[in-house]
Amino acid sequence: MLDKLHLFVPFRLEHIELLGVEGRADPVHVVDLESLGVPLQGQISRGEGGELQADYLRHTWESLSTGFTPLAFKVFHQSLGKRLMPGVELKASPAKLLQGHNVFGPTCIQKGAEVMFKWLAGSYPDLFAKLDVSATQVYTLDCTYSSRLPDERTALQVIQALTNVSNGHTKSRGDNYQTSAYWGAKESRLKRLKAYLKHTEFQAQLDELKRAGRADLSAARSARVMSDPRLQEWVRYLLRMEATVMHRWLERRGIPSRLVDLIAYQQRLQEEGRCLIQECWQAVTADLFAAFEGIQMRVIDDEKVLAALTERHLKYDRKGKPNDSHARNLFRTYRSLKDYGWQETMDSMSRPTFYRHIKEICEAGLSKAALQKLHEADRANNVVPLLRFVQVDFSAQRPDWYVEPTVEAA
Repeated sequence: MLDKLHLFVPFRLEHIELLGVEGRADPVHVVDLESLGVPLQGQISRGEGGELQADYLRHTWESLSTGFTPLAFKVFHQSLGKRLMPGVELKASPAKLLQGHNVFGPTCIQKGAEVMFKWLAGSYPDLFAKLDVSATQVYTLDCTYSSRLPDERTALQVIQALTNVSNGHTKSRGDNYQTSAYWGAKESRLKRLKAYLKHTEFQAQLDELKRAGRADLSAARSARVMSDPRLQEWVRYLLRMEATVMHRWLERRGIPSRLVDLIAYQQRLQEEGRCLIQECWQAVTADLFAAFEGIQMRVIDDEKVLAALTERHLKYDRKGKPNDSHARNLFRTYRSLKDYGWQETMDSMSRPTFYRHIKEICEAGLSKAALQKLHEADRANNVVPLLRFVQVDFSAQRPDWYVEPTVEAA
């Protein structure tokens, strides 16, 4: 899926002026910012006569309302630094603009660009008329594919295992979280890669949209789409791997970064039965999947033990409310036996407490002999190759009920 598109659209030459700037040998290319109809910010001061005046006018990043989620854009009205010409940057998830979610979606770059241009042109027609759309450059593509995991517990364990994976030029970034892992420098100008549990992100976005939907029709529309039970079922236990490629990465591989040329390139590949987005994703993730070959992961399934301990040792307070804190204390001792072994667990607490916990754990159905060998048995029996879980089926990225949206309907 094409998950994100970042474009730069320069202004037409007839709308650009050349201005001399003190201290610079080269003139600065400038467009008349006030003629574009966009909201402006500036530095407010008082003139000699006491009147208010605005200097250093600029357009800040703006969230442009669409039929679903916003489109981010900013006008850069003059050439500065690496930016040789004034223009507009656009950032959005084409899938979200087209259908209200990015659980799955199209791979077509042309369709993604067209829906972004549609909303910019509709909101700021005077600005859009001054842009040279044919000269649009693609700055960034996010290429995303998913692997389906058996349950939430395994999903969290896979993420934990992924945080330690590095290979070749794909280095773990270190700033990982419980449900996500990152590779590549934040400011890399070539590529980045991250893996995350989609359901966690999906639910957080849905909760936010429901709150915003009380006053925002677009947010309410997106919330209705994401509340579809079929979609919520599909997103469960999805491990997403998102590969970000920049224009330098594309150009080094002979792939054009000019939008019209990139669209033509993608269409030629499609005629050969190939998918550009999939091939970019495979190139970025190749080092990572090569590393998976030699990595094993512990699979932990202790829910039945916790349930047995809770059933046997559930207590009630004076008001008759159930309290499972003692059962959970016993479960922590059980997990310590599993992770660190009999001797280390015994040394970590007083002997009377340790043996009382062993006795009460055995009352829930486990034997003392099994607890003494739990650490060794766990290491021997619950280790599996990571690659067994992280498998991406490119033919199963969308449900059979999915109908790809059109730009006209967005």
